[in-house]
Amino acid sequence: MTALFSRILAVFVLILLLVLSLIDGTSLNIASKWIPFLGRFHPVLLHLPIGLFAAVVLLELFVLIRPVSRIPEKIHFLLTACFYTTALSAIFGVFLSWEGGYESDALNFHKWAGVVTAFLIFFLDLSLKTRRSGMEQLPTVYFGGLVATVLAMTITGHQGGSITHGSGFLTQHLPFAKDEPEETAPSGNAVYETHIQPLLKDYCLDCHNPEKVKGELRMDSYEMILAGGLNGPVLVAGNSDDSPMIQRLHLPIEEEEHMPPQGKPQPTEEVIELLSWWIDQGASPIAQLDEMEVPPEIAVHFLQHEVLEFRSREAMDELLDGFPMPEGMDIYFLAQEDPRIGVRAKKGTDESVEVLLALKENLVELNLANSQITDRALQAVGEMTNLTHLHLQNTAITDLGLEHLANLYQLQYLNLYNTTITDTALKVLRRLKALKNVYLWQTGVSEEGVAGLHNSLYRAVEADRLQRQIEDMRRERDRLRVEIVSAFDIELQAQVEEAVQGEVSISDVMIEFHEGETSIANRAKAGEAEVEDLQRMLESYRAMVELNPPQGPPDSWKEKTTNLVEATQALIAGEEGAIKSYRLAVDCKACHSVHREN
Repeated sequence: MTALFSRILAVFVLILLLVLSLIDGTSLNIASKWIPFLGRFHPVLLHLPIGLFAAVVLLELFVLIRPVSRIPEKIHFLLTACFYTTALSAIFGVFLSWEGGYESDALNFHKWAGVVTAFLIFFLDLSLKTRRSGMEQLPTVYFGGLVATVLAMTITGHQGGSITHGSGFLTQHLPFAKDEPEETAPSGNAVYETHIQPLLKDYCLDCHNPEKVKGELRMDSYEMILAGGLNGPVLVAGNSDDSPMIQRLHLPIEEEEHMPPQGKPQPTEEVIELLSWWIDQGASPIAQLDEMEVPPEIAVHFLQHEVLEFRSREAMDELLDGFPMPEGMDIYFLAQEDPRIGVRAKKGTDESVEVLLALKENLVELNLANSQITDRALQAVGEMTNLTHLHLQNTAITDLGLEHLANLYQLQYLNLYNTTITDTALKVLRRLKALKNVYLWQTGVSEEGVAGLHNSLYRAVEADRLQRQIEDMRRERDRLRVEIVSAFDIELQAQVEEAVQGEVSISDVMIEFHEGETSIANRAKAGEAEVEDLQRMLESYRAMVELNPPQGPPDSWKEKTTNLVEATQALIAGEEGAIKSYRLAVDCKACHSVHREN
């Protein structure tokens, strides 16, 4: 009786699925909210029958390898569960299709493939009676049903993926497929095809492609975008504020009309800014960059991020041997065996900075403070894309010159103290997400400008601060770990010594370089320290800049340790007055009163 009821119920479910599949629900005015609610569960439920059927196949393989009793009953249970979840998923899929917005041919193929899959599983369960425990070979009808169901599920899933994510989603990275030639940019390099279309592909085509036409809107071509959708045009050429596409991007993400929908990749403010600019410029499909008005905040999108490859230390030694170093400039290596260099140019000019372009691959620190440079020099500095530290304080640079720095994506430190820059210049700095220290004292920058810059860089700065905290906690954990090593275990002893040498702490630096009358710091104050010792101390000072002090404000710690770094660099370069500068920077009492624990 139970088996008969089960068969009748299964037949009823199949008939219901068949009837619902024949109905064009998009033309019905159904007031019930249950239909769209249940339809949204289709992508949630569809994975369950796939897993259940996979269990059936695996169980059959197990039985063929190791025949046991009562297995067909377990397979029958799995097939029954697989049938009902498949049918329910297909019914929910029909409900989802009634929302509209899908290409009819692709949708119908996917829908009827799901219906066929449900019928195949039903008949496969019926044919299970020919499958007996202990059989060494599957019955032909039953085996054929297994193969057919696997194929049906695969085809249905592939079509569903194509509807949701675009054509060929499942086979896009097929290893055996021939590599298709990469799409090349048009000869004219139209901004739409080189920059706008790729953004629309990333954020819009999941829902507005030939297979999935949400809101009757397709965005896979310029003509389709202009045609608009169910609610009319999506952009108003020349006016991004009145363009529904931009308006929806700016809506709160929790609102139903926000696009892309919640759960999909969301464009950044920079991306929205670029799209808005393109629309304001007329939304042309053929206009090239040199034909459009490009403000500084947009120009950064079109800059190439060039990371130069360092030359070897040997190559740099050879290059610097006889290099025509301009008068008033000093060059130094950051550390022994380190190919990276820094340049200090107190008497630098625009011409002398341009000479440094020959060293740009390895130039990471450039100090032009108090020099005679103008905006012309910053054109050359903008090509030094490996720079991490740049000093421009007390120079005649302006907002216009600072625009040349928009490509210095690795820049971490920038000193603009006592320059004439204003809030306008900060638009460039907002793009440099690696910036951690920006000095703006005695400039024309307003408090509002500083707040805007801080908000732009806050995430990058906060992430860096958290990373330093993690590293400090790791070091503390390592210091608390107890290692007992036998003096006779030479190999293990070497590993422990190597690990200990890799740790860096403020107390270690103080003990190694500052403690004792004959310490390197005291010899440096007397002008008697060897260059090699100064290089080692400089490397440790650099590490201290990134550590957190035991107490006191981090800004004060940054300032004092940065002064130590700069003073030591001056000692290495043999600058006039370097010893006096180092004595002032190494004032232990002044630092301990603020940052040393009692």
